[in-house]
Amino acid sequence: MSEGSKAVLELPVVLILGGTTTMARPLARYLLAGPCRLAAFVRIADRFSVNPPTTYLDKPFRTLLNDTSVPLEYRQVNLSNVETHKDTLRPPSVWNEEPVNWETFNVIYDLTGDIGFDKPELIQISHTYKLALGLARSAAALPKPPRAYIRLTFCFYEMKSSIGHTESADLRPDGIRGRWWHETLRALGTVHGLNVAVIRCAAWYGYGTWEGQVLPRVVVGHVYQYLNQEMKFLYNSDLRIHTIHTDDIAQGLHLAANYVATTPRETVILQSSVELPFSFQASSGSSTFSLSTKRTSLSDTWKTVDTVVPEKVKVTIPLFNVVDDNDSTQDTLAKAVAGVWGIKYGFINSAIAVLVQQFAKKDFSEMVDDVNENHVEAWSKMLAASDPPIISTPITPFLDEHAFRKMAICLDGSKAKRVLGFKPTRPRVEVDELKRIVKGFQDDGLWCVTACILEM
Repeated sequence: MSEGSKAVLELPVVLILGGTTTMARPLARYLLAGPCRLAAFVRIADRFSVNPPTTYLDKPFRTLLNDTSVPLEYRQVNLSNVETHKDTLRPPSVWNEEPVNWETFNVIYDLTGDIGFDKPELIQISHTYKLALGLARSAAALPKPPRAYIRLTFCFYEMKSSIGHTESADLRPDGIRGRWWHETLRALGTVHGLNVAVIRCAAWYGYGTWEGQVLPRVVVGHVYQYLNQEMKFLYNSDLRIHTIHTDDIAQGLHLAANYVATTPRETVILQSSVELPFSFQASSGSSTFSLSTKRTSLSDTWKTVDTVVPEKVKVTIPLFNVVDDNDSTQDTLAKAVAGVWGIKYGFINSAIAVLVQQFAKKDFSEMVDDVNENHVEAWSKMLAASDPPIISTPITPFLDEHAFRKMAICLDGSKAKRVLGFKPTRPRVEVDELKRIVKGFQDDGLWCVTACILEM
């Protein structure tokens, strides 16, 4: 039994902000297409068009969206424009030609933000920080604010591989992206009247999703099957890369909303809040989460953003890690990928300088360019050889330079289990599930089928 409230929120009216290419579709499926319906109505609001689609929509989601018996609405809107917030944050008064008495959205999930590591800082400021803060302020200003406002964030932090990091662990935001995602949480924690909590997920994967740290490995594995070569991973086999399925991220988001909505705020803060320090320069605070004196801003651009919460302001926010039970490592992930494609795999456990020498390159960037060129060239041939040929797909073996760095993802998920009652339904990455994900993309003409016929 969890420490949190045992009360259950009656079927809520739900708004999902952003996340069409990440978690919005899995979350909608979880709320509306599971064993029991968990929402009275769900609206997804994002910048993409769904008719005609301007981004990939998986078949289960398309089916759900086109089923008139399912209370799901998609609204194309520019959430960066504050003028659109009033209508976006107001539930419909009529649904399926019947009047409804939905006064407000009881639960809002904020899935917005740019997850690209190599995006310019001004993009992170506008598409992540300012967007999330503007939406939160608009929600808090409603005559009847939501009972729960749940933000999804990712492991954009530098982590050691030795132990699972708790929510209050001393973690350094990783690069420009990490700092602005971190400062977004600090900003949300200062919005008065907002019943906010945060879910932080491990390396994620799931049906219909192609981002994250897991599926790109599956793509590269297919390339090496096509090339009839052994797949080599950089660094050591025991490097921890903890994982989580999108079904279980959705579960965590739902449980957090129910907990926040049905538990007194004082109890929520006592049980689950952690302090989030200022990330742009050294902190003089004594928090166990504080940044060391060497942790400085990559630039002074943050000084031009007047809404950044000052270093002297103490910010706390309810935060939960969600991670599966497998304590995944490079080896367990490599073994799963190899199982999908029937290939051999190994590890190049060397320092970057040695790797550059082994590849006979001038520097690390040149080595990355060379590896990507080989992968992309083979993938292009695979797409052309598919029947029918694949002209366009968001799936690619191309990896930015950051993906080649030695980056652990290592989380302690015990608090979510203890407080929220979280229990992963997919406790580990399974070969059959990776095959199902690939098969879904193949059925939709986004992943080549000529080089390998999956046996389901």
